[in-house]
Amino acid sequence: MPMKGYVLQDIGVAEWRDDLPIPEPDLGEILIKPVVVAPCTSDVHILETMAFPTLQGRPLGHEVAGVVAAVGPGVRHFQAGDRVAVPSAIVNWANPMIQEGYDKYDQLSSYFLTDPRLGGCFAEYFLVKDGDMNVARIPDGVSWEQAVVCTDMGTTGFEAVNWLHLKYGQSVVVYGIGAVGLMAICAAVLKGAGRIFGVGSRQVCFDVARQYGATDLVNYRDGDVSDQIMELNGGPVDTAVVCGGADISALAEAVQMVRQGGYITNAAVFMHDTEFVLPNASWMYGTGDKTIRGIGTRGGRAFLERLMTLAKYGRFQPELIVTHTFHGMEHLPEALSMMGGQVRDAIKPVVFF
Repeated sequence: MPMKGYVLQDIGVAEWRDDLPIPEPDLGEILIKPVVVAPCTSDVHILETMAFPTLQGRPLGHEVAGVVAAVGPGVRHFQAGDRVAVPSAIVNWANPMIQEGYDKYDQLSSYFLTDPRLGGCFAEYFLVKDGDMNVARIPDGVSWEQAVVCTDMGTTGFEAVNWLHLKYGQSVVVYGIGAVGLMAICAAVLKGAGRIFGVGSRQVCFDVARQYGATDLVNYRDGDVSDQIMELNGGPVDTAVVCGGADISALAEAVQMVRQGGYITNAAVFMHDTEFVLPNASWMYGTGDKTIRGIGTRGGRAFLERLMTLAKYGRFQPELIVTHTFHGMEHLPEALSMMGGQVRDAIKPVVFF
């Protein structure tokens, strides 16, 4: 019996197909029936650029919460009917590099493999390899919206802040307060940051940033961001995380505004830029002791379950970034189009199947 999915056909072209085979879970695999999915700006980038050629002819999508439809042999921790969420990075836990702490760099998602049974989550069913390690149980009391926001926006924003090595009371700039940046503000608050600057331009994002704990809001349309923030702060800040920006110059501005010995992490994806130019003076001609780290989202069951536990006990409210809710998978193209930036009051749409 075939299933329906929203398939990447060509550069700039995605279409519904109703003739896709339903994957049969093999050893250690779990078949998920999506309840709610969330489109991402990464889906827009992939659609526009065909950045992952192996995805051609397969469904898009990597943010999903749903129920277990079936489990393959060897799955020990889950059974049909369980409420689950799936991290956007599906990791190959059998790679020995995990013992060196490099779990991010060998993934089992359809973006990187040619297994014909794999595809994205914009479909009636979604197959996850190594399910006991890559599928997260949704705690009682956590809503579908909270769970799906945690799968990528939460794991990315919190991972970016992890690498800032924050100390209590330090200052943080979050450059780009879309969905990921707003999650980074939540993480910075929970890590004990003092002054938190949120950089953006949209009022809907400013409003949520203030609810999450941003102390200062800076509009990049009002002038050079580093100049604005250093004037407000009376000098450089301790740390910065880049979660967006018109182009890669946002990262250079972040380096400029961080003090000597500070940390900068980048969680933004600059697919259309070819080079990063760092003015020498911004890092004291190579002697500024500034650490710049580009990070990807964090995979694995444990991290996602911890984030959802924070939501369960009210430590943060991931659902506040959900601005549009659709019911029916036929609304997926409309929701995906919102992530292109043309809808000013949209932060994160979700679609219930």
